[in-house]
Amino acid sequence: MRNNVWREIIRKEAHNYNGDIAHLARHIIEHHDDGTTHEAWRGRIRAVKREEPELFEVNAIDYESHIPSVWNGSQMDLARLMNRRFPEISTRGWEMRILRAKERNSITRLEKPDFIVENLKKASGSLESLWATIEEQSAKAIMGIEDARWSTVRINDSDRFIGVSFASDQHIGNPFADHKRLRHDTELIARHPDVYTIHAGDYIDNFIIDKPRPAMKAPIPPSVQWKLCEHYIKMAGDSLIAIVAGNHDLWTAGATDYDPLKRLAEETGTLYHPYEMNIRLIHGDIPYHISVRHKRRGNSNLDPSRVIKKMWDDGEADFDIGVIGHHHTPSVVPFTKHGVERWAVRPGAIKLWTPSVKCAAFRANVPQVQ
Repeated sequence: MRNNVWREIIRKEAHNYNGDIAHLARHIIEHHDDGTTHEAWRGRIRAVKREEPELFEVNAIDYESHIPSVWNGSQMDLARLMNRRFPEISTRGWEMRILRAKERNSITRLEKPDFIVENLKKASGSLESLWATIEEQSAKAIMGIEDARWSTVRINDSDRFIGVSFASDQHIGNPFADHKRLRHDTELIARHPDVYTIHAGDYIDNFIIDKPRPAMKAPIPPSVQWKLCEHYIKMAGDSLIAIVAGNHDLWTAGATDYDPLKRLAEETGTLYHPYEMNIRLIHGDIPYHISVRHKRRGNSNLDPSRVIKKMWDDGEADFDIGVIGHHHTPSVVPFTKHGVERWAVRPGAIKLWTPSVKCAAFRANVPQVQ
């Protein structure tokens, strides 16, 4: 696109500027998509903003005044709520504002425990009523333990169809990973407001576990791979819901006391677990239970979905969709349990070739979101 053309587009759309350049870039891509990346549009907007700042004047909003003074949930839950109300500020941005509000003592968090032992000290009319009280409280405690294994994600706009993509085994930094296709797919999902991603691990190659010196001499060493991983995660923006670490990601945490992937997840406000993630995704009034691991015992070369079916049979989680990465063979298979159709998903890999075992693992031919 010629220089004068994209400048004219930015001038035309400048009235949609709300103080967030990334938001305006997404708006322009939705209405004037010419294949230019989101990052490139942000750079163009900054250039025009420096030359013609009067086009980008916005009425300042006192965002801090909208933070509730009393909150009975986690800081991250509140940050996600505020991000839904004011999407021009990222979840991470809201988290920092909430932290400052707590430091000023302008927000109070209330705890509501489910199990209160002191109730048992009160006089009861009979042993039967005391037993009924214990039954009620123990039921809440047991339910609380089970609920602790699940994270709840609510999609606010229930009138629109949504899509959830499952990804794994990017192996960023490996010379045989298709980085161009990886960026294309990630930006495609990030541009679509109703498509989300859950990642099942092995973001980077990070081959340090038994060959640390060759890894340091690799064309792209682990330190650079982590920087590329950070860029990739931020490239996904708000489309990234959750991350489960893979064995390649955890090698750094195993060799040291530092987990870079956990830090990146915290910075971007993304759900994270090193081994297992159970998500209750609620769209409208319908909950979808998703269980994600990077790897598990019980794989079969003849049936890639076998390990996921076994995960359900072993009673680890009553899921609707089970996801496992690690083995680079893509597979999407329905199966029925207790009369309910469920799905076993193996995302495959963006790494197209593994010379050490002389085999190829190709991406699944998944319909693309336009």
